[in-house]
Amino acid sequence: MIPLIVLTGPTTSGKSETAVALARKLNTKIISADSMQVYKYFDIGTAKPSAKAGKLFHII
Repeated sequence: MIPLIVLTGPTTSGKSETAVALARKLNTKIISADSMQVYKYFDIGTAKPSAKAGKLFHII
């Protein structure tokens, strides 16, 4: 079975930063289920990943 790491917490608690660091260290991708980041083509959002970090994210 493939391990699954789940990060949860309040806004601005460092979840995205931690997820990016883990994804780079483990050479994997991020699946984000943040309801405020799922609006396609809107260049706004809470804690939106930077263009560089965004390549690690798959948003559902």
